[in-house]
Amino acid sequence: MNIESDFDYLIKIALLGDATVGKTNLVIRFVDNSFSVNTPTTIGYDYKSKIITLNDSKKKKAKLLIWDTAGQERFMSLTNNIYKRVDGIILVYDIANYATFSNITNWIRRIKEFNDRLPVLIVGNKIDKNEERLVSFNEGENLANEYNMNFFETSALSGDNVDEAFISFSNEIMKYLKNNSNISGDSFSINR
Repeated sequence: MNIESDFDYLIKIALLGDATVGKTNLVIRFVDNSFSVNTPTTIGYDYKSKIITLNDSKKKKAKLLIWDTAGQERFMSLTNNIYKRVDGIILVYDIANYATFSNITNWIRRIKEFNDRLPVLIVGNKIDKNEERLVSFNEGENLANEYNMNFFETSALSGDNVDEAFISFSNEIMKYLKNNSNISGDSFSINR
């Protein structure tokens, strides 16, 4: 580990998706293990961090710097800048709002304009609203498969699958970064 820090790697992740899909609450649930019904709308972007242990045999630690972005159209220029500064993107939709799911393809198109190899995870949020569900699990999974992306359904309210989604995706990003660098073994570091 780096003497100056308590982690081996720094991984930058952005959450993108339409307004009100629960991006902020997903980040708060993962980082603070809490939930608020009265979470204010994100203006521009905010970020939080959390240190996790990766699933490698050496039990390396990664600090996740998680960017929570505004989903409103007026903040798209800020979002465009983020595409260039992150190691992976989590696209979030609300399973009880079909329009947010339909718009995932637009988000994917925007991402691919900036970096068509960036790891992306698709997350269907708010599974606690299953009785109001408008997007089936299979629809979400099929969309992810179509774009060769991983897929999770989560609930920021209950915490279901939130940790699993972030940790699994962080490990996927690490594999991607290691496979796309000229550095190997213990000397590999993404501390930046």
